[in-house]
Amino acid sequence: MKKMLLIVLAAVALSGCAVGNKHVYNDVEVKTSAKTAKSVSVASLDQREYVLSGQSTPDFVGMQRGGFGNPFNVLTASGRPLTAEFTTAVKTALERNGARVFSVETKPAKGSQPAMADLVASAGDRLLLLSIREWVGDSQINTEVRYDLLLTVADSGGKTLATKTYAGTRNLGGSQFNPPGHAKEVMPKAFREAIETLLNSPEIITALQ
Repeated sequence: MKKMLLIVLAAVALSGCAVGNKHVYNDVEVKTSAKTAKSVSVASLDQREYVLSGQSTPDFVGMQRGGFGNPFNVLTASGRPLTAEFTTAVKTALERNGARVFSVETKPAKGSQPAMADLVASAGDRLLLLSIREWVGDSQINTEVRYDLLLTVADSGGKTLATKTYAGTRNLGGSQFNPPGHAKEVMPKAFREAIETLLNSPEIITALQ
């Protein structure tokens, strides 16, 4: 009886810690060896099904589960859409290497044609579109991240020059004592690693030239 009570109390405590969590993506520093003398227009496109359906808001980045496994939404700490966080990280990384970069806002959409049309209208020499087909952290004791990202580089007319996909599921470890704190630490790192993997791929670096 006492053991059962302790389990229930622990579950209730975890549920309390699971509410209202936010992850900081807006100050993540991305490093890339990509350099270009051309102007680059950058946009990110949210294609996550649960955002398109209205089930989740564009600033949704994952779930923190309580002691009984019940999920609570995790949002961006900045309050901005996840697309804005990705776009800013990519833009800043390229600017740090001397590129002239313009950011283009998009609305969640199933297809990428409207977003690419907006990029073409921005008149950059190179157009960079990051399609977010999946990005969600799922944490209880351990943190899992599921991701499916597609980076496309096109010329000024919208012709595709290169693409790179980054997709999978990873266990990012966990914490018995502070699961939300652990998730807040490892999810931004996963975000940085995802962007760096895409931007530093040889085909993307070549296409940006």
